[in-house]
This record gives sequence, C-alpha cells and structure tokens, in this order.
Amino acid sequence: MNKEEIITKVKSLSFPDGSYVVFGSAPLAIAGLREANDIDFLVSNELFEVLKNKGWKELDKGKRDKPLVYDIFEAHNNWNFSSYHPTLEQLLNSAAVVEGIPFASFDEVRKWKIASGRPKNLIDIQLIDRIGRVDS
Repeated sequence: MNKEEIITKVKSLSFPDGSYVVFGSAPLAIAGLREANDIDFLVSNELFEVLKNKGWKELDKGKRDKPLVYDIFEAHNNWNFSSYHPTLEQLLNSAAVVEGIPFASFDEVRKWKIASGRPKNLIDIQLIDRIGRVDS
C-alpha cells in the first residue's frame, strides 16, 4: 500500500483522536520510502476493548504479542514484544501527523526495528538512515 491507500484505510476506521498511533512499516510508506503490506497500530486499552467487541480477532503471535486483527489491520494495546517498549503517549508525543492521522516518528520506528533485529527490519533501518534523518 502507498500513502494514499493507507490514509484512506485508516480514516475509514474513524478511531478517536489520541487513542492510537500508526506504527510498524506504514510510516515508511507515508514518507514514500517503500510500500506497506499491512497497517499496525498501538492503541489505548479502551480502543482495544472496543475493537474486540466489534469482532476483531485475537492473533497469537507469541508469548507477549497478541494483537487484534481485521482485514489488513493489526491493533496492539502494548508494544512489549521486543526489547523496546514505547508507550502510546510516547509515540503520540513525537508522532508526525499526516492528514489528521498520527504516524510514529522515524526515530521511534528505527528504535523498534533495531530492537526487533529481524532481517527485514535491517532494510527498513537502511531506508531511514539513507534519507539523512531519523525523525519525521
């Protein structure tokens, strides 16, 4: 997905302001660095419960990683599945807001991708570093 597709899809959810931030690879897609395959959110506990009640399904991705999923969306109420654990408030405070949608800053995305250490994340780190800044 490119920037326009991500913005359209996120807006279609009508999440309340201050209850979520877009994380994962979508901030890279918003900047035009690469396309994203899905849209990850860090959401408030309240929004997490609302989504669960709306029928979003729990996906067991590991001991500390049980997001709710729906279509191309993945909503987490914590980011405690790597050695980097940003809070929603922390991510919102440094977020880049694009068309009313808060996207995690490159600095935060980079920290998480380094902590995750997956090979695919190394490519994203290089993309962030190549543009010569680590904050959006």
